[in-house]
Amino acid sequence: MQSSAAYSTLLQRIDEYKKRYFQNQLVKGSLFFIALLGSGYLFINTAEFVGKFNSVGRGALFFGFLLTILVGLYLFIIRPLMSLYGLNKPLSNDEAARQIGTFFPEVGDKLLNTLQLQRISADQSDLLQASLNQRSQQLLINRFANAIQISSNRQFLKYAIPPLALILLILVVNPTFFTKSSTRLVNYNKEFVEEAPFRFIVQNKSFKAFRNEDFPLQVKLTGDALPQAVYVVANGTRFKLEQTGDQFNYNFDNLQRDLDFHLEAAGFNSPAYKVSLIDRPAVLSFNVTLDYPAYLNKPTEQLSNVGNLLVPQGTVVNWEFAADHTDSLLFRFNTDSRSTPARLIDENTFVLNRRVMQNALYTVSLKNGQIAAPSVIQYNVQVIPDRYPQISVDRIQDTVTYNYIALSGLVSDDYGFSKLRLNYKINRNGKESPQYSKDIPVNRSTTSQNFIYNWSLDSLKLGQEDKLEYFVQVWDNDGVNGPKSSRSNQLNFVVPSNAEIQKQVDKSAEKTEQQIDNALSKTQEIKKELNQMEDRMRTKKSSDFQDKKQLQEVLQKREELLKEIQKLQEQFQKTNDTQQRFSEKNQAMQDKLEQLKKLFNELLDPESKQLYEQLKQLLERKQDEKASDMLDKLSRKEKNMERDLDRALKLFKQMQLEQKVNNIAENLEKQAENLEKQAEENAKKNETSQEQQKQQEKSQEDFKNTKEQLDELEKQAEKDDLNKPESSEEEQKEIEKDMEEAMKNMKSDQGKQAAAKQKKSAKSMKAMSKAMKESMQSAEMEEMQENIDDLRNILDNLITLSFGQEKVMKDFRGMSLQDPRVTKLSQEQLKLQDDAKIIEDSLNALASRVVQIQSFVTRELTNMKSYMDESVQQLRDRRLSMASSKQQFAMTSINNLALMLSDVLKNMQQQMNAMAMPGKGKGGKKGENPSGMGRCRNSLMPKCNNFKKEESQEEVSLKNYHKWPLNRL
Repeated sequence: MQSSAAYSTLLQRIDEYKKRYFQNQLVKGSLFFIALLGSGYLFINTAEFVGKFNSVGRGALFFGFLLTILVGLYLFIIRPLMSLYGLNKPLSNDEAARQIGTFFPEVGDKLLNTLQLQRISADQSDLLQASLNQRSQQLLINRFANAIQISSNRQFLKYAIPPLALILLILVVNPTFFTKSSTRLVNYNKEFVEEAPFRFIVQNKSFKAFRNEDFPLQVKLTGDALPQAVYVVANGTRFKLEQTGDQFNYNFDNLQRDLDFHLEAAGFNSPAYKVSLIDRPAVLSFNVTLDYPAYLNKPTEQLSNVGNLLVPQGTVVNWEFAADHTDSLLFRFNTDSRSTPARLIDENTFVLNRRVMQNALYTVSLKNGQIAAPSVIQYNVQVIPDRYPQISVDRIQDTVTYNYIALSGLVSDDYGFSKLRLNYKINRNGKESPQYSKDIPVNRSTTSQNFIYNWSLDSLKLGQEDKLEYFVQVWDNDGVNGPKSSRSNQLNFVVPSNAEIQKQVDKSAEKTEQQIDNALSKTQEIKKELNQMEDRMRTKKSSDFQDKKQLQEVLQKREELLKEIQKLQEQFQKTNDTQQRFSEKNQAMQDKLEQLKKLFNELLDPESKQLYEQLKQLLERKQDEKASDMLDKLSRKEKNMERDLDRALKLFKQMQLEQKVNNIAENLEKQAENLEKQAEENAKKNETSQEQQKQQEKSQEDFKNTKEQLDELEKQAEKDDLNKPESSEEEQKEIEKDMEEAMKNMKSDQGKQAAAKQKKSAKSMKAMSKAMKESMQSAEMEEMQENIDDLRNILDNLITLSFGQEKVMKDFRGMSLQDPRVTKLSQEQLKLQDDAKIIEDSLNALASRVVQIQSFVTRELTNMKSYMDESVQQLRDRRLSMASSKQQFAMTSINNLALMLSDVLKNMQQQMNAMAMPGKGKGGKKGENPSGMGRCRNSLMPKCNNFKKEESQEEVSLKNYHKWPLNRL
């Protein structure tokens, strides 16, 4: 056991030796490696500093140095270290024994032999084993590890320290020696230029540029000697930089790929630079789809690459962007507080939709990971708001009968309408009605249209002084904000008061009279010129240019006359309509107005126009004799026109006066009714209010106006010699007195006494109204009686004239010019001519008073007188046959005239009978027999009864009379 322990200890001491051996190898290797590293570093830097090698030389030095260092590192550091820790092939015990024998001479080969003996003794005898143990004991005297002295490696510091000291010295004295050389060696693949006496300073902060965009290069030079020009060399091409002050600029246009370049000036080059391209997020294209509000009826519209939009309010805008190199796309509207991200639907497509309601600026921001600031595109959306509809209204109001309003106008809107409505309310006696409305048809699909609406007011039953307030309102079809409306200005339609109506009627009547006077003057001028033409043509052999020119002037005046008469008829119709609208219904007055209207409508003789055309043709053909006869006919026509106009003027004035009297009488009755109502209110108590006093003042004012109208009416009647009612001055004074006393009583708070006076005034007004009506009716009946008597006399004279003309005509037949009776019969024809003139004058005078006598009666009268005048002229010219022919025409006119007047007489008698019947007149009631009117009726009743008997006898005699001569003709 002891021997075995000695051998184990021996082995441990060998292991200690091996460990000390490798430690020594590591220390020595480190010193050698440091010497190698320093020397190599000095060598390559010195060589580069001196040689300024190109990229290949620098690469060879750099990689040669690296390879040497790596090999030295392995041999001197790594391999001993691995052996020390057993990672490499270890030092064997035999090899260690030999090295130990070398260090310790006394040991020599003993240690090696002992190890060998140990390998043998394991299989041999105990003797060998003992010998081994002995040897082991002897060898343990020495510690083998002491054979290696690590401190002995100091001798190798002479190799490591000098290179390190030199490097340190150089770093202190000239550090650029290493920095420049090392930089060039490390960047062996980079071109290094010879150092210039100046420096290139590139002012660009970054050498990154966006693809497809420009890159501006900005360079400054610093140093003692500056060159005059600087060039940039890129892709083998040399470009000169533009100098601006102390700065040089060059712009690389539209870069498509990374760019390498360097600067050159005065034979010196700058270091190489590289511009690296990055991709800016960009919009390749985009589409905008516009979904318009449904009420616009516009199809969806699609726009390409249009960012600035002009759209109706409420439009839904759908954006679809195709973007490149884009990670996100944001919309930012200036009306919003934050951005809205678009939705990515595939690799490069972003979508967003928005309903726009107001003007807005919006930006589209594109981002990716390569840029810090996003790419921004700005657009604007202009919204077209749905405007308010526009409306303009014109009106034509019925100022004659106040029964209709014609509305016309224009409505316009940007997109269409939903409805058009007429709104109105009525103000009666200061009380306002609710608002009513009527729909006006409107085309909803157009944006501008005219409208016409004829508004009949009959159903509103407007009375005098009623006020109609109305306006037209239109709504558009706004489907976004709801229909908006606009309205016209408020229009008013006021029915005039009784006094205003009367003024309007008076003014219209005055205008009608003026137009009649104008037409009468033109007719007289035409007649005068026709007579002059006739006289001139009778004294000349043939017509000439002067005659044609004068005829043209006559025709021109004739046209002016026709227009004047048309205006006259229209004006008369207006006057008549206004009177009928606001006056009480009076059948007798209505019949007279209808007859007068018929008279106005028959003023134009349709035959006259044809005669003028024939005269024009005759003058062109130079048929002077026929033209002269035609002029004579036309002169008679114009004479008839003159007579009819004069007659129409007289009848119109009389009719107007009667209408005024009737209106005044009706107005008096209304005033009386108002007074009675006021009296009932005042009779309740003595105290009277201010409102009651104002009503009394108004009643007094109304009666004062009535009195003034009566005064004007009386003056007009005297001026034009017209029938008028009996004077009522006493009654008027009595009424005024009672009304003044009633007013005093009301001011003194004596309401009951005032009521008595008001009732008395009302009673007097009614009596005055009744008296006026009866007075006018009585005068009318008396005048009608006179007219009937005159017409009967004219009929008798016509019959006598007819028989006389028949006798003369019969005697002239077959008579020769040598017959001595010719002279006597001619004198009888002259007498008949004078009788016809008397009949003509009488009938014309009667026609100016009797409206039932129509225009065709007076025209026939003119024909009769003309034929008789021509007959006398033919007798003077000794042309008996022509005279007989004219006498026959005269007979025909006499017969026609007698028949016409017979019908007129019959109508007048029937009207007289109706007026004379008790209870049938307007002025009284059945059973009443007031003074004046009653006496008139009593006196006329016997005559009316006789008329009935004589009427039948006259009809028989007239029928026999007309039948007999007509059979003889």
